[in-house]
Amino acid sequence: MTTRRNFLLQSTLGVAGSTVVPGRLLMNLQEANPSNDRLKIGVSREIITPKLGGLFMGYGSNKPSTAVHDDLTVTAIAIASGKTCALLMSATVCLIGNDLTGKIRSLCGAAAGVPADNVILAATHTHSGPITTDNIDALYCDEIFVPGCVAAAKAAVSEMKHAKVGMATTKSLVGINRRQLLANNKVILGQNPWGAYDSEMTVISFRGDDGKSFANIVHCTAHCTASGINTEVTRDWAGVMIDRLEQESGAITMFINGMEGDVAPRMANGGSTGDINHAMEVGAVAALDAVRAYKDIREYRDEELSAATEDIKIPHAPLIPLDEARSELAKLEAGTQARFTGSTIRVLKKNIELHEKGETGDSFFTYRQTLLKIGSIVLIPVPFEASSEISLRFRTYSKYGHTLPLGCTNGSNSYLPSQDQLCRGGYEVERFKWSGERQLADNADMHLVNENLKLMEKFS
Repeated sequence: MTTRRNFLLQSTLGVAGSTVVPGRLLMNLQEANPSNDRLKIGVSREIITPKLGGLFMGYGSNKPSTAVHDDLTVTAIAIASGKTCALLMSATVCLIGNDLTGKIRSLCGAAAGVPADNVILAATHTHSGPITTDNIDALYCDEIFVPGCVAAAKAAVSEMKHAKVGMATTKSLVGINRRQLLANNKVILGQNPWGAYDSEMTVISFRGDDGKSFANIVHCTAHCTASGINTEVTRDWAGVMIDRLEQESGAITMFINGMEGDVAPRMANGGSTGDINHAMEVGAVAALDAVRAYKDIREYRDEELSAATEDIKIPHAPLIPLDEARSELAKLEAGTQARFTGSTIRVLKKNIELHEKGETGDSFFTYRQTLLKIGSIVLIPVPFEASSEISLRFRTYSKYGHTLPLGCTNGSNSYLPSQDQLCRGGYEVERFKWSGERQLADNADMHLVNENLKLMEKFS
């Protein structure tokens, strides 16, 4: 059994087990920033490590956890300037289901005095953590995860202070496209060196009037699956990166994954998964990149926070023809065809139900979206495991200098590949087609990009 390791900087950051809340707890963010346009930042962290013996999310593994390699955490950054306030949260879990996301955003918003729409909740996507969507680990969520999120939200506003913002980017090879194409034109999970990959790592640092950094955000892109199918609780490679930058900067560091839907950690074994040693190796590479970017920050500026909110609509595909849906369902129920059986049956039954009622169902998949802008930085929550090419398009088409799509954020709605991937199939495409009650349109990626670009116009 691996010895438990806790990498939190207890002496430097003042956190040990659960976050220390110094002084009086402010009632909300408006009280924290009364009639003051200067940006104020507060940061906090809670440990959300599960009890041993629970199942992990990812790979369909039924192996219970047997040890803690490093603690899982939820980190919260409260942000306010003028009358605008927001709460940015990152939890080191795999995915957070839509209902659970809504609950946490509502509770944390109420605890921090922030509109629920302005609570941004991201999952880093480690596969070596508890189940927080689908067959959810309710006991873990009720006793550890949700209370930890609320505690972090409260503590983040406890002693907010004026902050200036610094930022730098670097090229990182922590990830690689994982849609490996074989000679027979079959796509498998592996490594595809010529596939799309967003190699830009961004480090954002918040520095107080004393000239010291006290909070960081790292944004880069890769599945946290380097540990593979193991029985140790771990944040995977991202944990190594977080800890190293915290040691270097003395600031609590939040990691938010990018559009990692088709991006694996770049490992020497040539695959998309490995073991705990691979996670440490990938993490060491990411750590060097993050520290390099942090040290390359040349200027810290006063910036303002803005938020823009509206509904995003992505069209559904037409219903599957009734005869085809019935035929496919019969094959699955007879056990003669295996293809994500449970979710596929759910999709087919929904299509058949709508046909039999003479209905077409909702024309669009609709979700509530909030974009945050801090100076020239725009944060775009994306409630999908979206393909990396979509991130590159966001960055190319946006008029803002630093546009960061946040993957696995504010919900979990399976994969969203770019349209050009659909013809070749593969894991991400199959999940895209068969994970929801309705299939999205083939050009869902275009609508996702354009709807968010349109919302950005509210910042003008």
